[in-house]
Amino acid sequence: MSSMSEEEFVKRIRQAEQETATHPRRYLVKLALFAILGYVAILGVLMALVGLAGGLVAAAFFSTALFLILLKKKLVFVILLAIWVLLKALWVRFEAPQGYTLKRKECPRLFEEIDRLSRQLKAVRIHRVILDNNLNAAVVQHPRLGVFGWNRNYLIVGYPLMLTLSPEEMRSVLAHEFGHLSGNHSRFHGWIYRVRLSWHRIMVAFDGAESWGASLMCRFFNWYSPRFEAYSFALARSNEYEADAIAARLTSPATAARALVNVYATAPYIDDHYWKTYFSKADETSEPPFAPFAGLARFLDDNPLGREQMQERIAEEMQVQTHYANTHPSLRDRLRNLGETPTDVTVPERNAAEAWLGERGRQVMADFDREWLTANGEAWRARYEYVANARAELQKLEGCDPAELGDEALWDYACWSREFVSDDQALPLFMAFRERHPDATGCAFYLACILLKRGDEAGLEPLALARTNPNLIGDCARFGYQFLLDQGRQAEAEAWWQDSLKQQEVFVAAHKERQGVGRKEALVKPEIERDRLDDLVAQLKRIPKVGKVWLAQKPVQHMPEDPVYVLAFKTRGFVFSRAKLQSRVAESLEVEGTFFVVCRSGDAKALAKKVIKRGQRIA
Repeated sequence: MSSMSEEEFVKRIRQAEQETATHPRRYLVKLALFAILGYVAILGVLMALVGLAGGLVAAAFFSTALFLILLKKKLVFVILLAIWVLLKALWVRFEAPQGYTLKRKECPRLFEEIDRLSRQLKAVRIHRVILDNNLNAAVVQHPRLGVFGWNRNYLIVGYPLMLTLSPEEMRSVLAHEFGHLSGNHSRFHGWIYRVRLSWHRIMVAFDGAESWGASLMCRFFNWYSPRFEAYSFALARSNEYEADAIAARLTSPATAARALVNVYATAPYIDDHYWKTYFSKADETSEPPFAPFAGLARFLDDNPLGREQMQERIAEEMQVQTHYANTHPSLRDRLRNLGETPTDVTVPERNAAEAWLGERGRQVMADFDREWLTANGEAWRARYEYVANARAELQKLEGCDPAELGDEALWDYACWSREFVSDDQALPLFMAFRERHPDATGCAFYLACILLKRGDEAGLEPLALARTNPNLIGDCARFGYQFLLDQGRQAEAEAWWQDSLKQQEVFVAAHKERQGVGRKEALVKPEIERDRLDDLVAQLKRIPKVGKVWLAQKPVQHMPEDPVYVLAFKTRGFVFSRAKLQSRVAESLEVEGTFFVVCRSGDAKALAKKVIKRGQRIA
């Protein structure tokens, strides 16, 4: 999506920070002009639309002969098509936030708090309040007219957050979010904050659109948005500090600090001591033993946060350094900016959910529990059945000599041992599997996890192999970085992170190459193993109505070991829907590699002709 590498992004941020420190006024002027550039691009497209439409009207009104010439040469249709393409490119739709909507008459106390904060901060009007399952809060602006704005403002509050924080701490969190969009906050800073969010969302929307006009706008915003984001990063980070200061002013510095510590430290505590325990019940019972959110409320009432455990978690968070991956500073820097030190976190006598939702709170909890159980019931039962079957099979494998087991049995033995017994039992089994399959990334990942957990740096070697798998790159990047950081090897940790980012960029580029095949794409004769080709042909012969088949290959720059093929086929006999047959062929192929399927006489017949010309017939 982005046309900028991580290294270039960080470099531009540092340059902007230096300019902010040495020439603050010049930085703000340049930032304002850079922000306006995006509007100029959109305005330019609009002016082009008006100019094209006006030219057609003028040609028809002032010179019938000219209009007839345009019509005869079919230039009118070209102009109309250009107008339609550009207009369609600008008509970008954004999905509105979804969730559990709260109404003013049902929760008057909550809305009183919202109204009070809005008045104090001269903040934007909140049109809708939504509860979700996250331990967080945010104000989201949804542009109803796409790139043209007309925002509808949503306050999204995490229900678990309301169960965790006191009313005063919750007020601090909301004040922080409102502070970003307030009138008391620097209007320029607030405008830049909104523009950052808008350009990023527009870039994503254009990137996902499928039209010629959208691709042109996408190219501009893929160049523009990351550069604007990098240049405005310094101001965005200072906005976070200013929003914290606003929260402290409307509550108190101690309350704001306590709320921050609570959000940073309590979330992982609840994950470890409540949610993990709750989910583990699926290993034992076919149905959830109790409703999850009602259980969470009881857990917080009955199990005060362990002081030593919380102090350890807070100490860990205080070691985290502010990074360029996010505009949010680290907890240590945010507390330092408030002039506060981390305090002990305690469960409030009365949480924000009880204080602000009132009687409606019982119904909210019941609704959240019912929705969760409905959404997760099937997955819960599937987990229970898997565990029961896996444990039964594991019991049969216990004590077997790995050398006497086949690959599938050895792999299952290793994975189930790790999941249900111990790392100690699983380690030699994974090592035995890796001796047979040294390039297996999944095995390398599990080996790395076990070794790094023990503090053994030998796990970095299999972890480096595992991160060549696009499905494992994220976990590998984090595990390796944190391990090296915990070892005090800061430079190596940063190098590991940067290498992982470069690998991720390769995956992103490879994915983009495999998103489709255009008519102008270069195609060549396929390079495919005989066995795989025979398997492909056998599968195609089993599909009714498929006649002659041709295969070509799309050359790719990234990850060429994963080939991309284009298969064209001719229908046999009467076919009611070529599109449905084409989809059936694509869905039925079970052959390694990426395949695109086109019908010789369908909508993609031009591409099919190219496959026939450049590729080879296989059936």
